[in-house]
Amino acid sequence: MLSNLSVNKPNDEIKSVGVIFDGNMTLDIDNLVNHLVKHEIKENRIKVLIFKNKINKNESSKFDFFTYNDINWSGKIENLNANLFLNTNFDLLISYHNFEKAPLVYASYLSKANFKVGFATQDKKLNHFMINTNLNNCQLFVDELFKYLKILNKI
Repeated sequence: MLSNLSVNKPNDEIKSVGVIFDGNMTLDIDNLVNHLVKHEIKENRIKVLIFKNKINKNESSKFDFFTYNDINWSGKIENLNANLFLNTNFDLLISYHNFEKAPLVYASYLSKANFKVGFATQDKKLNHFMINTNLNNCQLFVDELFKYLKILNKI
């Protein structure tokens, strides 16, 4: 399944960014978004999809999310917002998680993004490019990402 990864438009500039984020971590997703904005990605061109094991009834978020309950027995994600995110042709998808939790890997795989980036701890077949940094330092991750995007003529 993961060996089917292809680059749709390898030379396009990065203007839209999707982020698949593990909401079970204690990290602040707003911090990551702010670092992307500092690198001249417009905030309205950044979309975030958060996976959480479970959502509390009173919990709210400005970002879209999905849970195990949104995945049916055949593996189909039955969450409208998650499906809209996954079917968006982002110029760049950032898989911001380092543990291979099946729903996160599956969502990254399903994404229609043109260029996929993640951590070196992830499956090598999942992403086009991997960055070997600590998950807790999103500034370093974003700085390294943009350093290499510049080399690859994507910014």
